[in-house]
Amino acid sequence: MADAARLIHATVPQAVLDELNWRVAQGRVDLPLLPGVAMEVTNVAAQESTDSRVIAELLRKDQAMAAHVLRVVSSPLYSGRTQIVSLQQAVARLGVQKIREIALAIAFRVGVFKLKGFEAEVTALFQHSVSAAMFAQEIARATRRNVEDAFMCGLLHDVGRPVILQALVQILHEQKLNVAPAAVIAATGDVHTDVGGTLADSWGLPEAVEMSIRHHHSLTPPDAHINSVRITALADEMARFAFEPERMPEAELRKHPALAPLELYPEVLDKVLAKAESIRQAAAVLS
Repeated sequence: MADAARLIHATVPQAVLDELNWRVAQGRVDLPLLPGVAMEVTNVAAQESTDSRVIAELLRKDQAMAAHVLRVVSSPLYSGRTQIVSLQQAVARLGVQKIREIALAIAFRVGVFKLKGFEAEVTALFQHSVSAAMFAQEIARATRRNVEDAFMCGLLHDVGRPVILQALVQILHEQKLNVAPAAVIAATGDVHTDVGGTLADSWGLPEAVEMSIRHHHSLTPPDAHINSVRITALADEMARFAFEPERMPEAELRKHPALAPLELYPEVLDKVLAKAESIRQAAAVLS
């Protein structure tokens, strides 16, 4: 018979959750460093008349990032029939803002969304986040709000989950416990918003991003940046609809409380949801 240390628990033991909550409250959860080159690209891309050569040179500062970006933009999804062979060509072809988005997604994939032994689960988390970012863009565009800010809010809305996952795995290792991966992932749900908000604050990200991370599950979000929160909350559910329709049926999505205050009417919502397949493909390429 397997000994106690080898038994696979179906749920995370309460003692582990208590330890996790204590570490979160005490600020003893390790927070990853801000992906530097991606944020430099973001800041430069926000300036008017940004030269494609400047963006290309910034990306070259991180060879791994540059290679990853070039690999993504060379895929049929982005390059079309003409192969993209250089970073400057990629920026010229796709535009500064699209390269910014790709660089951001890759940076957070490499720097945050990773954990040995949970590769499949973390990939699913990342694909959900990228999908939420793209849906947030579409919602912002349809409702005439800031598209770039919406992308960042959507991309990072669940950034606390891989951080909490890392902390949980560490505690389980310390206590010599073996828990089913699905149960460990599920246990990240209760505190990931607070940890994600703390992470955004430590990185100095815009307040709208932090508020969207902290409150995208709230039924009564605070007034500050409320439309950013609403867009993120709706995009979160759209991403779930795209990847897990059994958890978010379309009929339920069409009742989302953010639709009316955002003035996202049924015919416009139809156009946003019609992008689900292309968004799934883009999330897969970026993964």
